[in-house]
Amino acid sequence: MQLAITTVSYEGYANEAWNDKRLRVAERALIKACELGAHVLVLPGGFFTTRTDKARNSIATHLINIAKRQNVAAIFGVDQHVKNLSADYGPEIKRGALPFYAYVWSPIDEGPPLPWNQRSTNSQNQVEAPEALCREVRLIKITDDETVAILICGEIFNQRIRYALAEYRPRPKLVVDIAHTGHRFRVEQGMKKLAEQGFSSVCSVHVQCEFAMKRCYIAGKGLASTRTCDASLFGLPSIELKLCTF
Repeated sequence: MQLAITTVSYEGYANEAWNDKRLRVAERALIKACELGAHVLVLPGGFFTTRTDKARNSIATHLINIAKRQNVAAIFGVDQHVKNLSADYGPEIKRGALPFYAYVWSPIDEGPPLPWNQRSTNSQNQVEAPEALCREVRLIKITDDETVAILICGEIFNQRIRYALAEYRPRPKLVVDIAHTGHRFRVEQGMKKLAEQGFSSVCSVHVQCEFAMKRCYIAGKGLASTRTCDASLFGLPSIELKLCTF
């Protein structure tokens, strides 16, 4: 299985007016992922931002339709509220109502009927998340015999979600985290915990600079992140793609 993970620049992040521009860049990224031989393109959490359910589903459907034309699986995030790292999301977490969503599609798996929303945002508020949601199976089939598990941003720091992955059937080949912003996001800590359970993991994220780190952790081997990329798409925003093989 080959994945094209990405780092994406901040132009238009958290700004609904930029959705069309971001969609055009995402289309170029899907074409490039296809040229690289990737089975799936992974874009960050909050790649698009909307204000309503209808707008959220509409922009996601546009990107999924492009992925269908390219015959490349897509994993990406759409936010329905601007994420604030200092906000207290406790009430929303208790209700399972965080407004940050993951959409998935692959040529052999249409994905869930509704998008998955984020369950917790950090290691502190993870205790507020309902047990049933932490145990919910969130898998997408990429090839006939390979699946990946989907995490949204700070879910990787949620111990119950990590432990639940070990009970997934089929067992995922890889864990994919679609993160929002790279600044102060210590994803390697969560990746190391996943590796201790035997799971390799990758992460796509928004970044401030060119040649930012493409995060990858291989179970049994350790940190395999790199600043190199296999393709660069210059624009607003810019996207760097790194092909990872598992």
